[in-house]
Amino acid sequence: MANGPDDPPDLPPRASEAPDAPAPRRFDSFLAQQYAGLVTFLRRRTVSEQDAEDAAQESMARLLRYRESEPVSAWKPLLFRIATNVANDQLRQAQTQRYRAHVPLEEQDLAAVGEGGEPTPEQRLADRRQLELVLAAIRNLPEKCRHVFLLSRFHGLSNHAIALRCGISVRMVEKQITKALAACRDRVRDYGA
Repeated sequence: MANGPDDPPDLPPRASEAPDAPAPRRFDSFLAQQYAGLVTFLRRRTVSEQDAEDAAQESMARLLRYRESEPVSAWKPLLFRIATNVANDQLRQAQTQRYRAHVPLEEQDLAAVGEGGEPTPEQRLADRRQLELVLAAIRNLPEKCRHVFLLSRFHGLSNHAIALRCGISVRMVEKQITKALAACRDRVRDYGA
């Protein structure tokens, strides 16, 4: 059929408008329709915009294996289930990386402790500098992140109590605390490097 003057040129038909279209073409159209909504869905489940976009791409790639075996009506719920799993995998991987960076106290060099268990003047100076760095990192956090972190670490509120007080989810509280801890760790690590 020829395109009329008001018809867009050679656009693939939408899956809902062309049930008899070839499966690959219908599938590509489905993915194009779902991308923006999927990224929005994933933004709430990932740390950054880039992570949400990466998770969306990974989810769509994983859905490819079901293109032939599942009916069109199953694609969307399956895509969002896969996306949830991909986002969870990303968070687990990030937590594992943070765990690997953790150094237990038992492995710390305690040679800087003087006689009688008192820190040496050099150790006191280094500790004071680290404290200054951490406080500077906290001051430089975005306001919302800093507020959540202070409620947690300095006021001793639980994540649930902070979520209620700030009108955000517990998951968002956890993300803000993780972000603040990473900023503090990075500031101290950069000083030591």
